Amino acid sequence: MIAVDQLQLEFREAMAHVPAPVTIITTTLGGMPTGTTVSAFASLSITPPMVLFALDNRGGMIERLRASGRAGINVLAGGQSEIALQFARHGEADRFDGLGWHADNGLPRIDGATSWLRCEELTFIPGGDHTVVLGTVMEAQTEPGSSLTYHLRTFRDLTPPPAGLG
Repeated sequence: MIAVDQLQLEFREAMAHVPAPVTIITTTLGGMPTGTTVSAFASLSITPPMVLFALDNRGGMIERLRASGRAGINVLAGGQSEIALQFARHGEADRFDGLGWHADNGLPRIDGATSWLRCEELTFIPGGDHTVVLGTVMEAQTEPGSSLTYHLRTFRDLTPPPAGLG
């Protein structure tokens, strides 16, 4: 039998081998924008359109999302790894300082993101040391270009193949 600490290390290593999209989950509370970096993000349903993402229970974003009841999902483009790091740092006073963004239906939307999803209905499900959030998508938009992924503890640009090769 593997010791719990050893299993956790092996699990982390196994998950590092799974490429993940890099997203910034945002909301507005009391007129102030807030957000955090998330790599545990996936589509869930087409009818109705739904996504899921997971948030660490140690951060305050879960409570801010519960209070607002809505979320903006910014799927970062290649070349936006500094933004991902800015929103991942704990204790960052204002993660939006110096960042190009605008309000879209009252939610913070990061300029240059490759995809934008607006979720108006959120459901929260406990999941170990994280909370899984299910979001009903009310709007989805995409921009051409590469996407930012996280693989083997490194940010990578995922560039689409040239037209006709995909």
